[in-house]
Amino acid sequence: MQIVLLCGGMGRRLREVSNNVPKSMIEINNKPFLYFLLKSLKRFNFKSIHICLGYRSEVFIEYLNSIDFSVPITYSLENSKKLLGTGGAIINALRYLNNDFIIQYGDTLLDIQYDLFFEEHLANDSKITMSLISSDLCNHTPNTFCTRNLNGELNCIYNKKNPPSHSNYIDYGAMACKKSVFNIKENKFVDLSDIQQKLTASRQASFYEVTAPFIEIGNPKALRDAKKILKND
Repeated sequence: MQIVLLCGGMGRRLREVSNNVPKSMIEINNKPFLYFLLKSLKRFNFKSIHICLGYRSEVFIEYLNSIDFSVPITYSLENSKKLLGTGGAIINALRYLNNDFIIQYGDTLLDIQYDLFFEEHLANDSKITMSLISSDLCNHTPNTFCTRNLNGELNCIYNKKNPPSHSNYIDYGAMACKKSVFNIKENKFVDLSDIQQKLTASRQASFYEVTAPFIEIGNPKALRDAKKILKND
């Protein structure tokens, strides 16, 4: 089982408090957020972790070189003056990736059973498996409309930029996918949400429901909340 962390963005919404430090490297109680993210992954027996870097990649590399982590970590770099987008970052990293892997944003901590999530993805043999949480359980704007079939399985349409009317679920932030999904021309800006949208619309996606809210640091308020929740060892 392999996970890819998307840590290449510029974090514009946090500029007022980040002093140009990349989001995942912002300190929370004297530790970078990446510390808590890696710590959250440790117990799930990942075989490898890959980190997609772009903006201020040297900050990440210095930190990664300073720690002794039990799971092999690789990273790929983008030109920080020509970022490739969340999907483009995956395309740029394909040589490091397995045939199936999990993707997660580098500014979120998820309460998900990664092993069960990945097992379900493999069993369904879908191009992607999206994790979702009901809008009743999470204080974020819903971007996915889901119904249930007679077997109780979710059928969903996702659109981050123009959410469907009556959206009732939220993209939880972990996505399992096949490597073939990213057979797209390199060096082209690609938004991961556009890929998710197309595959849900064409019924080539599966869905995995989560009930525990996530922690994220995408904006100043969320960062303040995270600092109240997260504690060091």
